[in-house]
Amino acid sequence: MIRKIMVIAAAAAAAVLIAISSNEAPQAQGTTQAAMARSEQKPLRPGDILSPDATNFIDFPGRYGLGTDLPGSRYAIVDGHLVRIDPDTMELQSILRKDTVALD
Repeated sequence: MIRKIMVIAAAAAAAVLIAISSNEAPQAQGTTQAAMARSEQKPLRPGDILSPDATNFIDFPGRYGLGTDLPGSRYAIVDGHLVRIDPDTMELQSILRKDTVALD
C-alpha cells in the first residue's frame, strides 16, 4: 500500500517537473473567431444586433443568480458579459454585468 502511494507521488512530481520545464503558457480554449472579432470592435451597447455565433444563451438562469427569462428576452453571455437579448431579433436589450463565465 505504501509502495503504491510512493509510486503515485513520484509520478505526480515527475509530471509537475515536466510541465514546469516545458515552460509553455496555457492557451485560451473555446474562443470563437466571432468572439475575437467582437472584442476588437467597439464595446457592447444596448441596441446592438449580435451574432448568434458569439452568443451563448443561458439555459439555467439560477446558476447566475437570475430568475426566469423576462417575456420577449433571454439571458445570454456575450464577450464575458451577462446580457438580456431579444431572441427573435438578436438585439441587445441590456448588460447586466461583466466578467461572467459561461456555466452551462
